[in-house]
Amino acid sequence: MFNGCKSLRNIDDLLYLDTKNITDFSFMFWGCSSLTNINSLRSWNVSNGKNFQSMFAGCTSISNIWPLQQWKVNNGINFSAMFYYCLSLRDLKPLENWNVSNNVNFSGMFSKCKSIIDISPLSKWNVSNGTNFSAMFFECSLLSEIAPLQQWKVSKGNIWKLINIP
Repeated sequence: MFNGCKSLRNIDDLLYLDTKNITDFSFMFWGCSSLTNINSLRSWNVSNGKNFQSMFAGCTSISNIWPLQQWKVNNGINFSAMFYYCLSLRDLKPLENWNVSNNVNFSGMFSKCKSIIDISPLSKWNVSNGTNFSAMFFECSLLSEIAPLQQWKVSKGNIWKLINIP
């Protein structure tokens, strides 16, 4: 929809966009490197969304994702690279209560998010249906503690490349 709009800064007019029937949100804001404020997305109904691949990938200026806190993503099956290269993203607490239990693809979801320090908000996620966790936290160079993920049930997937910090 706005893929590659590098100068896009304001999306306030999307506050009342009817998104209830959308199933594919992939690449929607990919490469919108000037976008900082996503408050207008707080009221979006994404409950039918299945594909969130690279939705915010390359949004290097986004630091506040609190507007996504109430999103119902329980039908999502692909979150690969959703926040890839969101260099300013630090706080994952808004995603703490996301129901990702149907998701199978977590690959690169937070890859190259170089400001993330704490992943403990994701500790309660039910990732038991996940099959692909490759490079989920690749190059999250400030991340020093992965213990919060020790309760994850990942028997369906291979997690050996979950962090993959060079």
